[in-house]
Amino acid sequence: MNQYEAMFLFDPTFGGSFENCEAEIRRLMERAEAEIVFCRAWDERRLAYKVKGRKRGVYVLVYFKAAPGKIAPLERDAQLSENILRMLVLRADGVTPEAMEKALASRAEERSGEQDKSRDAWDRKASDVEPARRAPGARKRAAEVEPAGEAAGHGENDAASPVSAETDGIAADVEESKVADQRAP
Repeated sequence: MNQYEAMFLFDPTFGGSFENCEAEIRRLMERAEAEIVFCRAWDERRLAYKVKGRKRGVYVLVYFKAAPGKIAPLERDAQLSENILRMLVLRADGVTPEAMEKALASRAEERSGEQDKSRDAWDRKASDVEPARRAPGARKRAAEVEPAGEAAGHGENDAASPVSAETDGIAADVEESKVADQRAP
């Protein structure tokens, strides 16, 4: 039996109470014949994008021992569950119960610090952030200042530029070859 770490993402309406989440995890682990070593609620957060139509989710961290062949059926059962939005399983053989408790304690310290500042930077509404916009009619004003021919580089004063002189020379060569073709019988 190997030791695994799993992070479950629950629907917030279901995961409002940790007992519901724990019961669902125990049901899945019993079906997979796995032994739960450690199970703790991690956090409820706003998601970066909608997952199964949900904007928020409840994270639960679980360490368990199971046979390697039981992981695929466990993942399939989690995908079929309507209450679990996502699940990630990683192999965690070197993690001790002390390290698990330490990780949870450090997470609790981080959360207490975050609550002093703001709940979550992603929780800000889009209306709170003012988008940078171009002034209305900016393109129209630019067209009024400069006539269309001059804006495209076809003005009278462009003959002095090296590029326009070169293209004018090519155009003259083309005209001369057309005239020469018309003269030759």
